[in-house]
Amino acid sequence: METKNTNLRPYGINPAKGRRYENIIYVLALVYNLLQARVEKYLLPHGLSAVQFNLLMLAAYQNNGNGISQVELSKRLIASASNITKLVEKSVRGGWITRQTNPHSRRENIICITPQGQALIDKVWPEYDKLVRGLTEKIPAQSRPQMEQILRDWFGALQEEK
Repeated sequence: METKNTNLRPYGINPAKGRRYENIIYVLALVYNLLQARVEKYLLPHGLSAVQFNLLMLAAYQNNGNGISQVELSKRLIASASNITKLVEKSVRGGWITRQTNPHSRRENIICITPQGQALIDKVWPEYDKLVRGLTEKIPAQSRPQMEQILRDWFGALQEEK
């Protein structure tokens, strides 16, 4: 991939100001929005949003397939408790997940994937994987390992501050 000096001024980003910290955050937000839009466009015909797909993936593959607590879902999906509740309700109505009271803590719900939900994941995954792979291939191959490490380290540092 050829490196371009993309004009970011139309987005309110002026690199000449020398505020790289601001530029990093704004460009990251712009990239996230573009990625999110492309993923949503792919998932929409399947009746899914990106957050619903991630909910199904977490329910299917976390804790050895034994489900995930609704509280843990809200932490991992970056959504408020009320939004998670609505998302879970919609996914239960769709037949993709079940919600059960945790036998060890009656105040906690455990979210589990259903066979119908797993079938949907299995149907969506191959093209989703291809899409995500194609999006990351826009990053020069030699820069991918370093970028992955930088993002992981940044995420870890931010997590530690909680």
